[in-house]
Amino acid sequence: MPRTAARTAALHQRMLGWLQADPGRTAPPPAPATPATTPEQTRTATRRQLYRDVGEFLFSNGLEPTPRNFMVAHAYLSGEDWEVARAVSTHLRSGSPLSDGKVSQIVEQRRTSDLTPERLATLANHLEARLNDCVSAVDTTRDSAAEFGSALNEEAQNLASDPVGTLHRVISLTRDAVETTRLAELQLHKTRQEAATLRNELQQARRAAEHDHLTGLPNRRRFEAQLSEVIGREKATTATVAICDIDDFKQVNDCHGHSAGDRVLRFVADFLRTHLGRGAMVARYGGEEFACLFEGETPHGARAALDAVREKLATRSLVNQETGMPIGAITFSAGVAPILDGDAHAAMQDADAALYTAKRNGKDAVVVARG
Repeated sequence: MPRTAARTAALHQRMLGWLQADPGRTAPPPAPATPATTPEQTRTATRRQLYRDVGEFLFSNGLEPTPRNFMVAHAYLSGEDWEVARAVSTHLRSGSPLSDGKVSQIVEQRRTSDLTPERLATLANHLEARLNDCVSAVDTTRDSAAEFGSALNEEAQNLASDPVGTLHRVISLTRDAVETTRLAELQLHKTRQEAATLRNELQQARRAAEHDHLTGLPNRRRFEAQLSEVIGREKATTATVAICDIDDFKQVNDCHGHSAGDRVLRFVADFLRTHLGRGAMVARYGGEEFACLFEGETPHGARAALDAVREKLATRSLVNQETGMPIGAITFSAGVAPILDGDAHAAMQDADAALYTAKRNGKDAVVVARG
């Protein structure tokens, strides 16, 4: 690995190591604070270190200290913007340092992936304008054809009395009709090009609408759509659903703040996605709940997979990077249920009931509905 990339990787590991889903490594326990160190002093020291790391990151990549570059470096090293951090990590794995152009590209891609009401309104307005253009071009062509037909009928009546004049007028009418058609074709061609651009924007908006902004996982809407696709297939397949809920998550928010809570959510999301792999679709179902869809898997097979992930997660000891205070181990409970007779709603209700049983029996467990 080039020296620049190695230095950047070291910085990232130091700032975000506690959020990396590596089953072979547990986070080291926090160093005991000396009696003279107050929580405020610890927070100040952490912030100063982050500023130094941001500066070193910019310098090692040859980036100017502009607001945009600083924002991307801060998002990457602090982990506060998952989309930016992932884009930077993907680029750095190639062994090349960041450039100003790449930073601009990352920021622009991040901006276009945000599905805001303003962006939806803009896309709707563009779509309406393109449809109006198409209707206008079709109307123009239709009216031109009608006028051309009427004019030809009139000239046909004059053909016997004025054959030469009629011929000239028919030629002139034909030229006008051809020109009108050419202009309409140009308008349609332009509209098709603009429609292709709009189609790409709509696809990006659709992807954004189906993913959770915080964790990068599919959201509940996408999960339910996938569930319907699985059930709607002609050949019935074995499928199992599960609902996972982080245990005592409210205590993380209450004790360490919502910023730390968000990082814990991202960590658990990445942990589930990484360790369940292609065997399951993992989505953020709401709050601290995650839904899993195991296609071609029995409930007991799904429980075994979730149990293995649960046991690995419980070995991790997390630290609040902002304060240096330990968060400790994070566990989750889960309820698992089969999809019977194509009834996804009943399956999710069964999984939720099994989750409640796991919580009631002491948490940190996976329970199969009626199993």
